[in-house]
Amino acid sequence: MRKKLLLFLMTIILVLPNMTVLAADNTTDDTTEETNVYADIDTTKYYYNRFDNDAYKNVYNQLQEAANAYHESNQNAEYRESGETHYYKAFTINVTSKNWEVIGASGMQSVVNAVLADNPMYFWMSPDFKYNAKSLDGGSVCYEVQIICYDDYANGNTREIVRNNANIVISNYADNLDKDLPDYQKEYLIHNAIIDDTYFDTESEASHSGDSWCYSVDGVFNSKHKSATSFGYAKAFKAVMDYLGVKCIYVEGNVTSSSEEDKDSETYNSHAWNMVCLDDGWYIVDLAYDDPETTSGKNVLIYDYFNITSEQAKNLTPASDWLPGIPTCKGTMHSINSIQSTLEQENIWQEDNYNLFDKILDRYGLSVVLISIGVILLLIITLIKHIHKRRRKRRIEKIKNTKTIAIDQSELDNELRRPPLS
Repeated sequence: MRKKLLLFLMTIILVLPNMTVLAADNTTDDTTEETNVYADIDTTKYYYNRFDNDAYKNVYNQLQEAANAYHESNQNAEYRESGETHYYKAFTINVTSKNWEVIGASGMQSVVNAVLADNPMYFWMSPDFKYNAKSLDGGSVCYEVQIICYDDYANGNTREIVRNNANIVISNYADNLDKDLPDYQKEYLIHNAIIDDTYFDTESEASHSGDSWCYSVDGVFNSKHKSATSFGYAKAFKAVMDYLGVKCIYVEGNVTSSSEEDKDSETYNSHAWNMVCLDDGWYIVDLAYDDPETTSGKNVLIYDYFNITSEQAKNLTPASDWLPGIPTCKGTMHSINSIQSTLEQENIWQEDNYNLFDKILDRYGLSVVLISIGVILLLIITLIKHIHKRRRKRRIEKIKNTKTIAIDQSELDNELRRPPLS
């Protein structure tokens, strides 16, 4: 019996280490597999890879090829009239009836959205397009899709100047960075650099109006503007991240109001932001909201929307029907609180300079703040007067209540005549 028990114990001792090693190996494989999932993501064609249908991918490639050729050229857009309106046609692509039957007009819109989101440098390209059926030789039919160019960039020479300028600015941003920096530090420095160089055009953002450049990289990279809506910030940030090889995507969506009366309201596609993919997953980055407009005109920097999770950004709702396959952000390793000490050690940390006074001024406005300060000063003066009045009243009452002692004059004279003591 003892021999059997001893044999059993020896067997366990021999087998247990192998099981532990096996478990460790499995854990390593799982971790490696998870890391490889993020490593294999190609964000330069992120939305292309979200399409699970060959028809969509075929049309995407067709549009991408034509758009890239037009982008690199100085060809003028063609002026067209449609009823009482006009537009500039950049180029056309012919979509086969086979592909069109699958995607239709709504699918074509998804393809255009995907191409624009994957290629933020297409500052000239409108998301609008026109299409019509076209008969071909032999009786077959295709669909001619006209891609529209914004009026500001219809001139080929203008477009070439803007393109070259944007390329130079992006290159300069990259040249100011150490190539060996980890991705999260490159992301951090570009986040701050773009915010330092750009003014957030909240008026155009709120009214969904303004010139086309403020919705594109041209608003950020052009020294003539240096102003943009959130769409311009997000496209410019992705353009630089693509150049640096940092995984980043462009996202459009809804913003839920934080005010009580509007907390349930949403504005469709009123805002744009980015998502970056780092070591442990996806993060939200919103440069526009980290560059708040100040009443004083002070250029401020905050980190409220730098490397946060989807849970922390509940007011941002991606428009998944506009751009499908948007990931949920759960990364925490490179949140601002997690990396601050490292950034300080590397001497690249930049303090949040949005102080309490700026926040009060921006929230309530200069006139309200000045009126409030005036009221406070008036109350202080009134209080001081009241205190002074009470103290004066107390002194008067004290004097009235003081007892007066009468002294006989003859006794006083006798006291004065008395010789001093020797």
